[in-house]
Amino acid sequence: MLQDDRENLELQRLLNETRKLVAERQKLLAEAKKLKRETSFYPLAVLAGVVTAITAVIGVFFKV
Repeated sequence: MLQDDRENLELQRLLNETRKLVAERQKLLAEAKKLKRETSFYPLAVLAGVVTAITAVIGVFFKV
């Protein structure tokens, strides 16, 4: 009886550890997907900044 209880506790511990690892894996995959998406938008953000800077310089040039 005591041996069965120990085995059940060990199985429960292993199941909990497995669930924890699965949740951590899902979290890491979601974070990787987010970083990949942000990386693809980075050149667009830089381009928008450059266009804004050029527009500002041209605007100042024509006002003077």
